[in-house]
Amino acid sequence: MLATFGLGRLEASLANDTVTAKDVAEFLEQAEADDMSTLAREGMPEALNHLHRRRGERIADEPVASVSRNKHHADPFYRAAFAVADEPGLPTRRHRHSRANPQFSPTRHANPV
Repeated sequence: MLATFGLGRLEASLANDTVTAKDVAEFLEQAEADDMSTLAREGMPEALNHLHRRRGERIADEPVASVSRNKHHADPFYRAAFAVADEPGLPTRRHRHSRANPQFSPTRHANPV
């Protein structure tokens, strides 16, 4: 019974990580050379993530066409007062976690134990 629950959890996690045919078609339509090299090095899920991140950065870099002056937007005077020249928009920082653990160092010799 315990094995059944364990295999059920494994199957559920594998089902969430699958790439659909629609994802592959979208990737092939919009991929550039950098995306193809990511696909060759790290596989399809990472290549799709790279493509979506790049598309998100392009959307974030585009200027806003116009801002309506309704109750949800700040007056331009207040927006200018709180704007920071170095970080336009929301304070988002791009950080990528290192794949290697900097605190781990491999041993020089095999552990005989």
